[in-house]
Amino acid sequence: MAPGGSPAATPGERNFTVLQWTALLFVVCCGFSSQMVMPLWVGAVIQDLHLSEAAAGRIGSMEFLAVAIVSVLVALRIQSFPTRPTVLVGVILLVAGNVASAFAHSELMLTAARMLCGLGKGLVVAIVFSLAAGSARPTRAFAVLNVVYALFSTFFYLVVPYAITWDGAGGAFLSMGGVAVVGALFMPFFPADRLSASEISGLKLRDLPAFGFFAFAALIILWSGHNMVFTFIERIGVRDGMDVKAIGAVLSLSAFLTIAGPGLARAIDTRFGYGVPMLVAITLKIAAMLVVGYVATATAFSTAVPAFMLLSLFITPYVMGILSLADPAGRLAAASSAAMTAGSSLGAWLGGMAIQAAGPVGLGWGAVIHFVIFTVIVFAIAPIANRHGRAKAALA
Repeated sequence: MAPGGSPAATPGERNFTVLQWTALLFVVCCGFSSQMVMPLWVGAVIQDLHLSEAAAGRIGSMEFLAVAIVSVLVALRIQSFPTRPTVLVGVILLVAGNVASAFAHSELMLTAARMLCGLGKGLVVAIVFSLAAGSARPTRAFAVLNVVYALFSTFFYLVVPYAITWDGAGGAFLSMGGVAVVGALFMPFFPADRLSASEISGLKLRDLPAFGFFAFAALIILWSGHNMVFTFIERIGVRDGMDVKAIGAVLSLSAFLTIAGPGLARAIDTRFGYGVPMLVAITLKIAAMLVVGYVATATAFSTAVPAFMLLSLFITPYVMGILSLADPAGRLAAASSAAMTAGSSLGAWLGGMAIQAAGPVGLGWGAVIHFVIFTVIVFAIAPIANRHGRAKAALA
């Protein structure tokens, strides 16, 4: 059995030791550390550098844009990148970018430093996602990845508010740099095999099945809507009368509870197909979003934010599973980090404009529009994905 209860790998699929999985999961969480606590450092940057919400949104957007560009470039020739050296370069860039961010004193300097972090994260995530997609049960593999992400976030949300109290935004960035240094210690155990041309070839649009293209677009839309709100969730908490430590505590609890999202996805897997779980989850996410936007109380914030965060991590493994059905070689999964970060980049930019123009209610309705579009796409592609999933199961 493979990790997570997956069957033994067939040719073209990979198994890793427990130590390799540990290194892979911890290192990718280091790459995601900035994204995990983005609301906290965005709020600190607004206060320390006296920036507008729109300016802070632009900074976050540029970081995500760098991730998206690098992820696509790596995915185009994924077999040309040796896994361990590429990820090590990514971790070094994460350390350098976070240290530079701590000493940046203008929007331009901070944007450049955050884009440096984006370059590092793009290298790390593209390699890790391509490896996870090559496992025997990719939906479960990505669910496990999201569980570990949630556990890591739980700890980090408790630590970063104290770092901000100590040294504002600089403290937040130095804590992220420190985590990346710890991640570098895991590199000797990271999977070292180069992805061979027989396993994965260059990403060509003509090889992309139509339902894979639409799933890729759905991932962008889902994370754009999510990040419109998530980027400024600290600002919403302040509106509701909460301080940064109280907000951090809610986000920490939220991160812990989000384990239930990918954990439930892993347990359910595809026994109800791909469409039903995602449609139920997106409906609940819309409801949580409306509560966050309209009910300006600490109780509503503490109740609705965990649900809002949990549901994205429940939905994502299903979309990733569809991408893996469309391209079992893992090219789309490698490029999926670009989809999520491109969506996050767009969401941070749109969210900055929306909250400045219309406040939290504007954020909410912008996100709802995204989620409705996502629902339409799921209705279209789920039956096709279900047929491909049944065909794959029949051949197993």
